[in-house]
Amino acid sequence: MRTVGEILRQQRQGLSQDLIELAKKLKIKPEHLIALEKDDYRSIPGGMPIIIGILSNYSRVLKLDPVKMSAVFRRDYTGTPGAVLPGELQGKRPSWTPAHTVGSIVLILILLAGAFYYSRSFLLGGPPVLRLDSPKEGELIISDKALIKGRLKRGDIVAVNGEKVLLKEDGSFEVIFDCRPGENLILIEAANPRGEQEQLTRRFTCQEE
Repeated sequence: MRTVGEILRQQRQGLSQDLIELAKKLKIKPEHLIALEKDDYRSIPGGMPIIIGILSNYSRVLKLDPVKMSAVFRRDYTGTPGAVLPGELQGKRPSWTPAHTVGSIVLILILLAGAFYYSRSFLLGGPPVLRLDSPKEGELIISDKALIKGRLKRGDIVAVNGEKVLLKEDGSFEVIFDCRPGENLILIEAANPRGEQEQLTRRFTCQEE
């Protein structure tokens, strides 16, 4: 199976064409045509697009089909890469070292942390949005303990009656509140890093079992 270089060289010789004269006609450096005929793509800078461009022009002047010649080149390019790789790729092989792995993990962790912080504190802008799911306003709780449950958006601090509570990754929170018999009033406060605040109150009644 003939290579691109063999086809070009044999065709030029069959037409009794001088390579230097053809280079002048095509306004291409003679050494690039010589490299093509030798299948030496190291000597042609610019990679595959440049090589195919030169090959197409050279094929036309030698009365060869540029499309077929490009197909032969691509066949050789993928079939025998050691012989026909463009210069900037010759001798290079993808490699993955432990340092790459560590660097990638660190980068991913940084991106995740940044995304989490951004989504919790700054996403969409504006003040914190506080929602309280439990207890309901005016609810009667047959217990001496009440579950305070809700969710915070665009903020990073929640406090119930001045006591900070732990926020989960999705912005939700839960805390057990020791209530006294009768009516209870709680104040839930939220804030974000910009100092914007949101608060709400909730009244409910606790009754011993």
